[in-house]
Amino acid sequence: MENPLVTFASPTIIRGDKSQVYVAAHEMIHSWTGNTVTCANWANFWVNEGFTVFIERKVSAELNGLDFAKVEAYIGNHSIYENMQLFGMWNSYSSLNPNVRNNNPDDSFSEIPYEKGFQFINYLETLLGEYHM
Repeated sequence: MENPLVTFASPTIIRGDKSQVYVAAHEMIHSWTGNTVTCANWANFWVNEGFTVFIERKVSAELNGLDFAKVEAYIGNHSIYENMQLFGMWNSYSSLNPNVRNNNPDDSFSEIPYEKGFQFINYLETLLGEYHM
């Protein structure tokens, strides 16, 4: 779980085969995108996760190449489509900003806020252009 200066990592993501390295990277990226840029409530959870996945894929493209990051985005897109089918296409939980009022926020948990958030931010980048430091 993220924290401004510390990342708490369970033994399940610290593995010798490095298969969970992106989970660790995701949580470390939250130091900037989950604490500096943060959601107002559970309905806006996508802000934290969408920005985090966006930066995660930028790092992935830098380390492994743009094609690798595009494959990750393609797989993510497939995952949200499956999640949306499970909830129902017109269910609020399938939207970027779900209505969680009077519901347990855990019931809405899926890949949707991660991937739709990423897609929205990626779309904004296509409109505005990539930022270069």
